[in-house]
Amino acid sequence: MVDELVAAAGGAGGPAGVGAWARVENAAAARRLWASAQVLEAAYAADGSAEREQWCVDNWDAVCAEIAAAQNVSLGVASHQLLLAIALRERLPRLGEVFAAGLVSLRLVNAIVFRTGLVKDPGALAEVDAEVAGAVSGWGALSVAKAEQAIDYWVQRYDPLALRRVETCARGRHVDIHVARDGSGVAYLEAVLLAQDGQALDQRLDAMAAAVCAGDPRSHEQRRADAAAALGHGADRLRCGCGSPDCAAAGEQPSAVVVHVIAEQAALDDDTAVAFDGAPEPGPPSAELQTMTVAQALAPDPPTGPAAHQPGMILGGGLLPAPLLAAKLAGTTAKLVPIVHPGAAPPQQRYIPTAVLAWFIRARDLTCRFPGCDAAAHLCDIDHTIPYPHGPTQASNLKCLCRKHHLLKTFWGWRDHQHPDGTVVWTSPSGQTYTTHPGSRLLFPSLCRPTAPVTATDTPDTRPNRTLMMPRRTTTRAHDRAARNDAERQRNRINADPAQF
Repeated sequence: MVDELVAAAGGAGGPAGVGAWARVENAAAARRLWASAQVLEAAYAADGSAEREQWCVDNWDAVCAEIAAAQNVSLGVASHQLLLAIALRERLPRLGEVFAAGLVSLRLVNAIVFRTGLVKDPGALAEVDAEVAGAVSGWGALSVAKAEQAIDYWVQRYDPLALRRVETCARGRHVDIHVARDGSGVAYLEAVLLAQDGQALDQRLDAMAAAVCAGDPRSHEQRRADAAAALGHGADRLRCGCGSPDCAAAGEQPSAVVVHVIAEQAALDDDTAVAFDGAPEPGPPSAELQTMTVAQALAPDPPTGPAAHQPGMILGGGLLPAPLLAAKLAGTTAKLVPIVHPGAAPPQQRYIPTAVLAWFIRARDLTCRFPGCDAAAHLCDIDHTIPYPHGPTQASNLKCLCRKHHLLKTFWGWRDHQHPDGTVVWTSPSGQTYTTHPGSRLLFPSLCRPTAPVTATDTPDTRPNRTLMMPRRTTTRAHDRAARNDAERQRNRINADPAQF
């Protein structure tokens, strides 16, 4: 089907070509989900062990790891794709056929799978699947809200208790922090709160912003933003920025949390004048910034001026421009810890590396080293590539792995080979290979200088009953998913109109 759509799209131009390639994209997405479901089915067929469903890292996680590595995406993204794939194969096969033909987008399929997820009766589900599949190809121009209404119409008709109710908005409250990836040194906060809590936060930020003196150079909105940051640091007030020693609102603002930043000494000493308070300066950016190319910015000797020093990197976050980093560190209680490259140092005669070596590993890697994972290094385990005591405790044999990927490597057959510069080559249980490089390779290449090579030989773990060491779940993933759906149906039953039944 995909080949036929590609052939048809190849000869089309203009708007017709755009539509034809959109069908190709839809059909290709369907085939990708189909392939993911096949990987899961093959894993269960090969294993056949229900006991692994009680593992903390179960069959589902193992398959998600392979799917995530193949696409260089996170485990969460892969898990969501797998949920869609299983729903189309087992719950909504008619919709799956329409999707495979390229007649519906992945966005709309995602909405349909979610909004029909509470339908339990096989007969009702088959009716909803048939009705939606017959009508969905005409929904492409609908807005998200109208498409949801169209889906809910058929769910309401065949299983009223399966409707996703309005209170889903309240249960979907969240706070997300998105660090800008453009090197600007800012982050964006997005939150969904209960209305009364949102009102309380709004008033609290206003009160904190108003507690500084008239000499504070920041605008009201800038003070509100800094007040939110102060709350994040555990403070109950906003420090005034007037700079006067006699100001009652001045003084240090201690923090109850630790933020790890990797930076070169030159960036910490940067004395470039910055003005990030008050009104923005009018006019376009300077000519130097307008004409700087990507090649110039990434060159070993970048142009002088605003990009004279390499920016800092927040572990688990984004970049901090050198002038902003230096200005914000001035006058604070930040603790500076030097990162020491181990060079040709011999292995340490211990399992747990010293703090100096551990921080070198975290600064070199920046994130989990599994393909597609971006868990911050300071939240990761430090893993021996060749397990200790067969492998030494030295930089060429150590790397950062988040706990889930550490367990996947230990119990699910992933193999890894580490080079002296920190490069890791992974081999999946199915034989696919993936290469990951240290996160510092671009910004701090000196951290990736080769260290003393490992002389040990990888020895497989032959301890009997090793799988007994795997942490266990109290309930299976399938049980938890069914319990959540049953609970939501029960809430619908309590709030439903008796006249409907």
